[in-house]
Amino acid sequence: MRGRRPGHGAHRRQSRVRDRRRSTSAERMARLMTAITSRACPSTGDDLNPDEPDCFEPMTDDRTPPPEPPLVPTALMATDPATDPSILWTIAREEPRLRRWLVANPAASPALLETISQLGGPGVRRALEVLLDEGSGNQSSLSSSTAKA
Repeated sequence: MRGRRPGHGAHRRQSRVRDRRRSTSAERMARLMTAITSRACPSTGDDLNPDEPDCFEPMTDDRTPPPEPPLVPTALMATDPATDPSILWTIAREEPRLRRWLVANPAASPALLETISQLGGPGVRRALEVLLDEGSGNQSSLSSSTAKA
């Protein structure tokens, strides 16, 4: 004798029952959110396991603002006396093309100028010459040639 098997059409009946149980993802999400928000949190935490919370609290709309974009150093930033000294030092260490502009910044400390002179970079030597010529009371060759013209 053959083993007992469901009759013809039993498979179709089971699939119809399964179809009634299925719902759209939006309906399932709505039911889930309703269950989460309506679930009351216990007020006493005596028997709570810290690894397994007994309730979920819905996320609030208190979102932190996005971080500021990274600073892109510019010549204007390097020459501005209001620029933070830590930014000036960062420019000196990481931006060789802007070091000459740091020399023109009146807020540049002697230690920063010394570091710039040791690190070098495009135009640093000339910028330091102009600064030292003006600091000693001498006119630079650039300003004396424009005065004659």
